[in-house]
Amino acid sequence: MVQITAATLITFSPTLDPSRAALYAAVLTDACQTAAINTAVRLCNFLGQVGEETGGLRSLVESTKYSLGRGAFLAATFSNVHGIEHANRLIAQGPEAIGNTIYAGKNGNGDVASGDGYRFRGRGFLQITGRANYRAIGKLMNQPLEDQPELLGQPSFAADAAAQYWISRKINVPADADDVSTVTGLVNGGARLHLAERKSWHDHARKIWPY
Repeated sequence: MVQITAATLITFSPTLDPSRAALYAAVLTDACQTAAINTAVRLCNFLGQVGEETGGLRSLVESTKYSLGRGAFLAATFSNVHGIEHANRLIAQGPEAIGNTIYAGKNGNGDVASGDGYRFRGRGFLQITGRANYRAIGKLMNQPLEDQPELLGQPSFAADAAAQYWISRKINVPADADDVSTVTGLVNGGARLHLAERKSWHDHARKIWPY
């Protein structure tokens, strides 16, 4: 079993708050044991995704706060955003409006007015997103994530959710093949957003946990 320690996590992501490093190391170790992420190649593929999804372990809750200069990104990335003008209106309305719009009707969410998009925005080490995913992972964890989505912002729940998601998608299979693209597709969906960054995190992890 490869080891995760506070020191190796800080080496992996120097932006990690040192006061959280030991806790993150402990809960991620538990997650890896649960999901049989027990080889260096599996761990590097796992942390490659975690690194990108959490912005270098800086946050377990997705921020839907965007500046006006990011309107083009919003419009290009999310199908529910119809052009830069629409994106800029959403940005002016604030994070909740953005979250409710970009995730409306996705992954079991209701429409914009339902508030599901923001309520079930990405949380956890793998950024579980959408009412249906919260419900499914909550059942696997035996936790009321659909009723209490904020639980996924807590490290222990976030780590267990990542483990259950990894198991449910059988991600160790492409991880064993060191297939970062397929791993990314299973974590992030067909769009494979930020694939290059995920590969970079994976490669960085490999320097710490070589194979």
